[in-house]
Amino acid sequence: MTEVVLDCFYRPAENLAVARLEFSLTNTGKKTLQSFTLAYSAMTRAAANASLENAEGLTRIANFHELSPPSGFQLEPGKSWNFVVQGLVNPARHRLDGPKSAYITVFGQIIEVLCNDLDTPPDSDTGERRNVPIGMVDLPIHIVPWPQSIGVSAWTDKITAFHLSEGTSEEKAAAAKINGLSKRLFPDAPFPFRFSASANTHALVLRHDVALSDEAYGIEFSDDQAVLSYGGQPGRDYGLTVLAQIAYGAYVDPGTYRFPATGTIADSPRFGWRGTHLDVSRHFRQKNEVLRLLDILAWGRMNVLQWHLTDDEGWRLEIKAYPELTSSGAKRGPGCQQVGQLGFSSEIYEGSYSQDDVRDIVSHAIDLNIDIVPEIDAPGHSTAVLKTYPKFADQAEPDNSYHSIQGYPNNALNPAMDETYDFLEKVFAEVASLFPSEFIHIGGDEVDVHSWLESPKAQRLMSEENLTGTLELQAYFMGRVRKILAKHGKKLAGWDEVSHGGGIDPDGVLLMAWQKREVTKELIDQGYDVISTPGQHYYLDMVQASGWREPGASWAGVSTPEASYAYEPSDGLDESKLNQLKGVQACIWSEHLTDNALFNHMVFPRIYAVAESGWTSPDRKNWQRFAAASAIFPTL
Repeated sequence: MTEVVLDCFYRPAENLAVARLEFSLTNTGKKTLQSFTLAYSAMTRAAANASLENAEGLTRIANFHELSPPSGFQLEPGKSWNFVVQGLVNPARHRLDGPKSAYITVFGQIIEVLCNDLDTPPDSDTGERRNVPIGMVDLPIHIVPWPQSIGVSAWTDKITAFHLSEGTSEEKAAAAKINGLSKRLFPDAPFPFRFSASANTHALVLRHDVALSDEAYGIEFSDDQAVLSYGGQPGRDYGLTVLAQIAYGAYVDPGTYRFPATGTIADSPRFGWRGTHLDVSRHFRQKNEVLRLLDILAWGRMNVLQWHLTDDEGWRLEIKAYPELTSSGAKRGPGCQQVGQLGFSSEIYEGSYSQDDVRDIVSHAIDLNIDIVPEIDAPGHSTAVLKTYPKFADQAEPDNSYHSIQGYPNNALNPAMDETYDFLEKVFAEVASLFPSEFIHIGGDEVDVHSWLESPKAQRLMSEENLTGTLELQAYFMGRVRKILAKHGKKLAGWDEVSHGGGIDPDGVLLMAWQKREVTKELIDQGYDVISTPGQHYYLDMVQASGWREPGASWAGVSTPEASYAYEPSDGLDESKLNQLKGVQACIWSEHLTDNALFNHMVFPRIYAVAESGWTSPDRKNWQRFAAASAIFPTL
């Protein structure tokens, strides 16, 4: 039973130095509390020079804050301690920007505190909420993403499934695999494929067509059978998945969706890279959840998962050369090397994947035609590493000499230390052995521009290599990392900041353009191959409406489901350089996604909007049709 409750009220101001968070900690228990400290984590952070009212002793590490009531204060049952933090780093815009979790410490005992949503004056709330309309179906067939060409001349209500009586063992195994995918996603629905003729089933014939590309397929429906032609294994599986979607739509919503009796579908993807990024550092996802997300991607014919395995908040991948990365670096909370962040502060929050877990997940992905690209974030976002192995920092570099945008002090691996590259050599060797992907994503984002400038070793390297400032140091680092990856047969992928400070030779390098939509063109003009993933449209943690009660982040603004669907990644690109736009990617950052209810609210249906942008030609898209279909999309 919760015995302490924390309310928080936001008082905005044009000048963040006078913006305030007003707190009220209420004792709902039966015992008087005294000589305690309060710790809370909140996205709206106190500034370094924040002032306190009726509180003292503020310390802050990123989103973690700890302070105390005035000396001698007693919090009696039913009473409240009211205090103020004035001076904020960033404004609050939505209800989850306040304390996500909190606890008090009384004589070494941890007592969890219930945190209510952040409140704000009514004039700060537009009242707008996420809106996905009921939509309107132009053809009564359920397929997502929408095919490049579809024409149906007649429909039938007599078919409930397809039967594959003839065909090779590989073709039947593929149909059984898609049966399994459908059953995992929709356990209450019937299988779409049978292997002997029966009442109300339609004969299915599979044909390999060497004239089709590897991911292409075509379907011809006639009165007596459906013929699925395919170019390669992915195209075969995609065609079977489309048939499974048709069957599922007709089953779950027969008033809207039907089986084609006669007609054709001709289809192939627009882009070769149709990806989703998943952050498991901020909030860990269990193995079974990752497996289900892969199923969801396969249902939407997405073919890449960028797995964000490391960040400041936790290292999630077993590395046998450095076992402490998961025994210690994957933990945060009371008594850990890292304090609580982003929820669950009162407990030890932990989670990691063994290498056997990874092999199982990679195997499942390969079976679904999905490439898993591991991300080991460097040189920034490395607090989990540097807290676990302090020896990897320049011991002569002053503490707190720089801070990341998230507020972490000295959180970047030092490019001037041999230990940095010895560490990455061993890590990437193991990562390369686990993931067959062509690329390893090395992050490269959000390194503070003051990083390493007070490191004597970095100063010496800059003098020796004629480097100026942090960005050129990072470019030097990227060049060395690229050589390490090449030794293990891997290419470098990274965020768009990899191009900063002079960048690296773009040959074979793949960059994700995330900061704003214009970056896609800028990187392409520099010669890089690019994945479009602008935060304003494809970051699925962004709020979906301006209203205060809508959950999510807002640094990139509001990203409505319709805006995500409508975004066209090729706008403004020179036609001669379109081949450098390799695809699109949704990004699931998890700072706000503390449970599956929030995950599903934020991620769906926008992840399928990105899937359709990656697959479907712009002139074939239809928002109202997509919105109608979204009612039966699978979720986590």
